[in-house]
Amino acid sequence: MSKQLSLLGDDGPKRRRRGSHQLNTPGSKDIRVSREMEVGRAGEYLVLSDLLISGWVAYPTGQGVPYDIAVDIGHRIVRVQVKSTMMPKSAGSMNRKTPLYIFSTKRAGKEGKRKYAVDEFDILALVALDRRLIAYYSIWENSRDLIAIRVPGIFYYDCGVKSRHFEDARFDVALKTMLDVESEHSPAGER
Repeated sequence: MSKQLSLLGDDGPKRRRRGSHQLNTPGSKDIRVSREMEVGRAGEYLVLSDLLISGWVAYPTGQGVPYDIAVDIGHRIVRVQVKSTMMPKSAGSMNRKTPLYIFSTKRAGKEGKRKYAVDEFDILALVALDRRLIAYYSIWENSRDLIAIRVPGIFYYDCGVKSRHFEDARFDVALKTMLDVESEHSPAGER
């Protein structure tokens, strides 16, 4: 008989503190799970589900791999790195009039000290968990440490040169961009 881990204790839902919390199961040791890991894992599962439902052959990867999901497109594997956030940053926290979804593209989230190398993954998937939205970008479309995406349904003045929207950032578009750039940079006769 297998044991099921539950975020709900025996006495129902509890308000969780920021940081980490314990999962207690009968007959087992306490397991500490960080909030950031939960957010990251939820984003990975949402992206994996989106890709599978859309007809792609996708697999999760293990810990220590510089990407989270592998997508088999027939002639090669596309490596997808997932970054997730629970909700948009409020306007007041950024000296802005409107909220934005903010994603750090460094390794290990916003506190990460190291940037990813261009050859560590192919596509970046940015997940807004509160609305279950995903934006996909080719590695070639990203040169910044932070990416901001507008919240759907909120009016924004057109003042940003690089305004990003979830609706415009589909996996097939990111894949085409990635393959186009790679074919431009590969020597004749390859691929």
